[in-house]
Amino acid sequence: MILINGQPLAPEALTTLGGQSASAREILNAMATNRDVFAFSHINILQFDIRLRAALVQAAHDMNNSQVRFATFYYSKCNEKYWNLTEEGGFRLGQDASPSAAINDIFHNGQLYAFECATAMVILLFKAVMTAIGSARFDAVYRNIYLWDWHEDERLPLVIETVADHGIPGDIRYFKNPQVNPRTPQWQGENAVELPNGYYYGHGVGIKKADGVIDALNKNRRAGATVSAYLMNRATRLDTTRLAMITGFPGASRSIDRSWLNTSVGYGQRPFYG
Repeated sequence: MILINGQPLAPEALTTLGGQSASAREILNAMATNRDVFAFSHINILQFDIRLRAALVQAAHDMNNSQVRFATFYYSKCNEKYWNLTEEGGFRLGQDASPSAAINDIFHNGQLYAFECATAMVILLFKAVMTAIGSARFDAVYRNIYLWDWHEDERLPLVIETVADHGIPGDIRYFKNPQVNPRTPQWQGENAVELPNGYYYGHGVGIKKADGVIDALNKNRRAGATVSAYLMNRATRLDTTRLAMITGFPGASRSIDRSWLNTSVGYGQRPFYG
C-alpha cells in the first residue's frame, strides 16, 4: 500500500506514475500491491524513490556485466587513478578525482577492482543516487567518498525495515548462512539487490533466484551442518525523504514536512546483519 501524506495513492495517480519505464512500473506495482505500507509526505518523494530504485536495479545489472571481482578486504584492489587503497581494504576518493567519474570507473574498468559484497552494495547505492540526481549535483554533494564495508556516510541515509509481505525491486536484502564454514567466513551471508521477477544480484554469486543464492551459500557450510542459509525478512532502503533534503532534489525538498526528518527509523544503523 502507498500512502501520500497519510492518504492512499489515488488510482489515477498509479496510472500516471506507471507510464514510466518497465522497471519503474514493476516497482510501483510491487509497492501498491504490498501489505506493507510505503508512506511518503508528497508524491514527488514517491517519484524520487521510484527513480532511485530503478537506477539501483540498473546499476546491479551493470555491475554484474562488468569485470569486477569478489575479494575479501585483504585482497581488495582499485584503480589508483581515482581511489587510494587503505590498509583496511577500503577505497578513499583521490584528492583531485571527480566523485562521479570515480564511481563510473568501477563499472567501466571493472577489471581493475576487487571488493566484497557489502562494499558492492554501497557502490551500487552511490551509482543509483548519481543517476537519479545527475553527475553535477552528485559531485557537489559527495566529496570525500570512502568505500569500505557498510561504512556510514550521513549523506547516504539508510533505513532497515521489516519485510512482512514481499520485497520491492531496489531493496537490499540479506541471505544469512548461520552454519558457515569457519574457513570461509566471507560466506557467512550475502547482501543482494532485489530485482524484478524474483531475482537477486549479489556480488560474488551473480544474478539468481533466491534458491540459487541459498544454494551458493549452502556450499560453504561447516561439516555436518543441518541449517540452511535463508533470506532474512528485513530490507535496507534509502531514506528518500532525508536524501531529497541532502541532495536538494528538484521539486521534492520544498514539499517535505521537515518534522519527518526527526522520525525516520533506523537512521545511522549498520545494515550488515552478520
